[in-house]
Amino acid sequence: MANVPDRRTVLGATAGAALAGALAAPASAAAGPGPAETSRTSAHVTVASPNGRLLMTVGLTDGRLRYRVVRRGRVLVGSSGLGLDLAGRPSLTGGLVLRSVRRRTVDERWRPVWGSDALVRNHAREAVLRTVQPATGLRLDLVVRVFDDGVGFRYRLPAQRDLDSYTVTAERTEFALPPTATSWSLEAGTDSNADEKHYRTAPLSEVKTAQTPLTLVTESGEHLVVHEAALLDYPSMTLAAGDRSGTLTSELISLPDGAKAHLEGEFSTPWRTLVVGDRPGDLAESHLIENLNEPCALRDTSWISPGTYVGVWWELQRRHTTWTEGPKHGATTERVKTYIDLAREAGASSVLAEGWNTGSGGDWSGQDFLTPRADFDLTEVLRHARANGVGFTAHNETRGFVDYYDQHLETIFARYAELGIHSVKTGYATKYVLGGVNRSHFDQEAVRHYQRVVETAARYRIMIIAHEAIKPTGLARTYPNMMTGEGVAGMEQQNYKGKLGNPPEQATILPFTRFMGGPADYTPGVLNVTWDPAGLGTRVQTTSAAQLALYSVFFSPLQMLADTPENYHSHPGFAYLKGMPADWDETRFLDCVIGDYTVAARRKGDTWYVGAVTDEEDRTLRIPLRFLGRGRYRAEIYSDAADASWHDNPLPIDVRTETVRASTVLRLRLVAGGGAAIRLRRSRH
Repeated sequence: MANVPDRRTVLGATAGAALAGALAAPASAAAGPGPAETSRTSAHVTVASPNGRLLMTVGLTDGRLRYRVVRRGRVLVGSSGLGLDLAGRPSLTGGLVLRSVRRRTVDERWRPVWGSDALVRNHAREAVLRTVQPATGLRLDLVVRVFDDGVGFRYRLPAQRDLDSYTVTAERTEFALPPTATSWSLEAGTDSNADEKHYRTAPLSEVKTAQTPLTLVTESGEHLVVHEAALLDYPSMTLAAGDRSGTLTSELISLPDGAKAHLEGEFSTPWRTLVVGDRPGDLAESHLIENLNEPCALRDTSWISPGTYVGVWWELQRRHTTWTEGPKHGATTERVKTYIDLAREAGASSVLAEGWNTGSGGDWSGQDFLTPRADFDLTEVLRHARANGVGFTAHNETRGFVDYYDQHLETIFARYAELGIHSVKTGYATKYVLGGVNRSHFDQEAVRHYQRVVETAARYRIMIIAHEAIKPTGLARTYPNMMTGEGVAGMEQQNYKGKLGNPPEQATILPFTRFMGGPADYTPGVLNVTWDPAGLGTRVQTTSAAQLALYSVFFSPLQMLADTPENYHSHPGFAYLKGMPADWDETRFLDCVIGDYTVAARRKGDTWYVGAVTDEEDRTLRIPLRFLGRGRYRAEIYSDAADASWHDNPLPIDVRTETVRASTVLRLRLVAGGGAAIRLRRSRH
């Protein structure tokens, strides 16, 4: 069962007494229980992590909510202001008094429907600060949770008189971060390409705006990620530089009328989050974002099935075939049946066909998402797929005509359910016309639409792969049919003429930036990296071995094997991808330096998969295998061949086997832009 705590679970909220807490002494004091206090304009509460090493001090200073985060005596976030602005009302950044503080401890273990780990612990200390603005009577709560690996806090507007409906015009959350920290960020944007760019490495003081997640490493070696969790019915949060160097302020994506959010009744904003660790791996292994989301909302999740998928996609990107009908049409009956055969051979669970329906391609207008093209026999494709134990993934690219899709979701998904189609890849490229208005992909109404898609899909037992949609914020814990999404400069970035594609360092940055929010549909696995059938003059900017390594470095519960049947059958690396898991029992990030190299290990049952990738520099890495269990393992190692070169000779792969133990240290030579992939199976002899 999903999200069911085991019998060792202890919830601090199980008894009313555990909710009783009190205002602590000033920030220097420990966070212990005591009598409730009321009506203080200057009062502070310290909330300590379960291990006591991370402290968040919150409270009121001269009528404004402020906070500060300290770890092992080092200030990670200096004094930072909080608050909201509501239309037609005095700002909730001043004039507040603290009425009460409630505390509890959360400690549970839950099992994801799918994930990077089979069992997750959610352990945090929580405090709820209840404030009021006496001049207006407005009440505002601040909910704080402090984990060993970070903090989360959110605003809550309780149900109250004269606040039945209201408009948020600004959020005033500050993050006073170390200005000398090295940062990895994307410039803030509002269109479908905002998250699909290359990360910039720069001192934080030079960052003017940023999408989240935003990742930092301080001069003292602390690793931090600023993001948000549980984004529902609210606009996406970006960050903008303030007057003080290193201080960033939340900037919400606006609705077309200039407002940020139109709300009714009691409302809790998304969590503002800070994930903290000593090393990059601490960030990538964190479950803090998921833990700040609600447990699974679906009673039955037996139909949700992680796995790899193949499909008519890369050949379209490389202009070998077309989305539209004609002599080069890709999604024909026979071509898709070829991919179904590939899926059976590879152990993939589904086949994607882009360009299968009328109206797709060209100007993308007039789609009903139900009518196949004349040369695509949907009935025969589905019959062949079922006969081979393979599912079909329907492509629903709105191309920005969102109103039609929004209004016909029930009809489309109901028909898919009748046909036995249980996965859909959505798309929102270019414009975004919803409510008759071309708006941002990330404003409040867009967020509401994406959620309607997920919830409607769940009713019809459909899994979603979302492209050009909102960034992930851990909501897959609540709605695990929201499998994966784009929001990343993925494999398709290699196809634009005049551009070099993703630089090799991108793969060493993404696990600690974009993937902090959740899975990404990066679409790895292109083994013939130089394939250029249309003479575009572009190619994938890695070696073939690095493509194999991405299956351990990047996580997605629906993970694509992106290359074509012909390219797979002619490459020895295809053997590594057969039977590749997409759902894991355990994940460990080993030796990593953001922007330089990354080594990740993932376990399914008794088998480990290890991936190592490097940037534009040659490297030799030593990988201790201490994570292995007892006994001997057979290591199948796919690495760059001796004569491999990222620029001139990226295809050759060296395949070898070794017998190893937990005491073994593997030595891997990686060429620039290269990598290595290792499958470790327990030896029976």
